Amino acid sequence: MTTLTQEPCAAVVRRLFAEAGASEAKLEARSRTQTKEELSALMNSPDYRALYGALKEYHLAVSTDTATLLYMLARAIRAHTVVEFGTSFGVSTVHLAAALRDNGGGRLV
Repeated sequence: MTTLTQEPCAAVVRRLFAEAGASEAKLEARSRTQTKEELSALMNSPDYRALYGALKEYHLAVSTDTATLLYMLARAIRAHTVVEFGTSFGVSTVHLAAALRDNGGGRLV
């Protein structure tokens, strides 16, 4: 058993993935209202501020598989310090923190 499967962490992970799914559904609904040209222009623009500004209402969470991979990689290398460069709403952070705890402790920056 790992931190990810124990309460209260398991409940937080379920809630975060549920929120991510709802946000993804809203983003997909929005994208259906735009033309292919509009979507292409947004996604291929070198202006990342415009892209993330247009997406600021949506959670941009890592997938379940990616979150699991992050957890497994941190466990495999027995990490005690992890630096995360950005976050949407915490899915990867929770997985990395759980890996640190399961490794015996550490620091997540």
